[in-house]
Amino acid sequence: WTAEIYAMFALGRADVIAAGDLAVQEAVRQLFDLRQRPSDPELRQMAAAWSPWRAVAARLLCVYLHHTNSREGVL
Repeated sequence: WTAEIYAMFALGRADVIAAGDLAVQEAVRQLFDLRQRPSDPELRQMAAAWSPWRAVAARLLCVYLHHTNSREGVL
């Protein structure tokens, strides 16, 4: 996870995803209406379709999660 986050943010790599990141997992769960958060291997399999922009997708997922969780009335 640490190396992937470093590659995404410090090195600016576009095709890296931190599949173990709980925020990314939760955003995928909400967005795809899954019963539970996907595991690291499950998320990596899903994210294969997002290549070569997996890091961009991860950032968008984090923004999505922040937006959906900051709405009025959401706990």
